[in-house]
Amino acid sequence: MSEDINDKDEGRVSLGNILELLDPIASKVLTKQYQSNRNNDNNNFTHIDIKPYHSSKTSHLKHRTHANYKQLRQKLSVEELKSLLSKRLKALDRPLQSIFFKNTNKLEKLFYPFTLCNIFFIGFIMGRFPEWFHIYYTVLLFLLMPIRFYTYYKQQNHYFMADLCYFVNFLCLMFIWFGSNSRNLFQSCFALTFGSLSFAVITWRNSLVLHSIDKTTSCFIHIIPPVTMYVIYYGLSEEYKMERFPGALHTTLNLRTNIIWTSFYYLLWQTLYHYFITLKRSQKIKSGQRMTSFEYLTKHKFKNFWAVKLNSPWPMIIYTLAQYFYQLFTMLLCSIWIRYKWAASLFLCYISWRAAYNGATYYVDVYGKNFEHEVHKLKQELDFLQKRINEQNNNSSEESLSPISTNEAVLSD
Repeated sequence: MSEDINDKDEGRVSLGNILELLDPIASKVLTKQYQSNRNNDNNNFTHIDIKPYHSSKTSHLKHRTHANYKQLRQKLSVEELKSLLSKRLKALDRPLQSIFFKNTNKLEKLFYPFTLCNIFFIGFIMGRFPEWFHIYYTVLLFLLMPIRFYTYYKQQNHYFMADLCYFVNFLCLMFIWFGSNSRNLFQSCFALTFGSLSFAVITWRNSLVLHSIDKTTSCFIHIIPPVTMYVIYYGLSEEYKMERFPGALHTTLNLRTNIIWTSFYYLLWQTLYHYFITLKRSQKIKSGQRMTSFEYLTKHKFKNFWAVKLNSPWPMIIYTLAQYFYQLFTMLLCSIWIRYKWAASLFLCYISWRAAYNGATYYVDVYGKNFEHEVHKLKQELDFLQKRINEQNNNSSEESLSPISTNEAVLSD
């Protein structure tokens, strides 16, 4: 009987380990309850007297039976847990799919004022409470990234989330919450955010379309990280930075050291990317089931470029080297942004203006052209209807005149 209780307890501990990963505070509470319940169970069974068995064969058989029963209990608990999680995910997927893909009008109407309020709060926190801006950035990131992952996963585009911009956002979180003492990490985050992420607004034409979650999230992950580094470096007092962000204290930028560290983080990202995406998922990418940035560029934008037509793996090698030198060039300009506050401010204003301009172009080109197309289509339908009416009028007039002409011919004879 006590062995059965131990089996049940071990099954509960395995679930408790999962809870500990999801919610550490809840797991502590459950651990205390588990300990108290276990003590009560032990007290209830202390009066049972178990006589020892002296037969070696019986003891060995009992041990094997206990091991098999224990293994069976673990398999059942894992299968039950999988089925329960599968049911929960399917039940959650139905309303999410309806919100993000089927009935999008309500969501877009709600997200439009949400984006406007965010723009207001970003400016307000930067000017009034700069010491809270990194917290606001973290909250927005954890709010928008699950939505981005779900929508991209449903569209089979979730491999895009392994790109450099997401890795740089991860590095910013690492500096803010775990490595705020590291000067090299801060300078690398500053260079990558003011470099590759900011210039991506220009090269990839990120558009601030206020009602679109997808386009606004893309602007967020490229613009807010450099704004966060700007606030940490220029917006906070030296006393506050000494306590909270020692790595962001005003120091001279060693360009050679910064290039080495930034190249190290870039090499780390490329290594992880090529191992987990390019190699481990090569079959799904080649079959067209998944899309990556490299596949999108080589099959759509630059499909006629000479480097794309080379034999594998030269297109990938050229793409990786071109991306590295592009990142290196944009990073060299950061020696200006980190020395002159006014230059960094003007650069961020230009990047924000460019995103807003791209959004306005999207509204004019997409909705304006669609409206113009609908008007032209309506005009063609009206012209067609008018032509049909004129033809009917002409036919009716000819029919009414034909008897008169016949009578006139008879009288003349």
